[in-house]
Amino acid sequence: MQLNDQCVKTILSFINKELKKKDTVSFNDVMAARECKKFSVGDIGKALELLRRNGYVKAHSKFGCSELLEFSAYEVTEKGIQLLSK
Repeated sequence: MQLNDQCVKTILSFINKELKKKDTVSFNDVMAARECKKFSVGDIGKALELLRRNGYVKAHSKFGCSELLEFSAYEVTEKGIQLLSK
């Protein structure tokens, strides 16, 4: 998965929109989002961790058995905003 994938951009856009309304966005919030329903749980987990590891969002995450178990984003960084504006 790469940062230009539609999954990554859709999720980043959703997180950015939701953080304007509330303090954090969880893994479950993203999975339940109408615009994210077309992506698999595995792809959503990979995209979230990709965004966190590459500095596009600030978030707390927890892994177990090579899967994302918990994720809570609390900020989209300036780098993330720039990606959305492309």
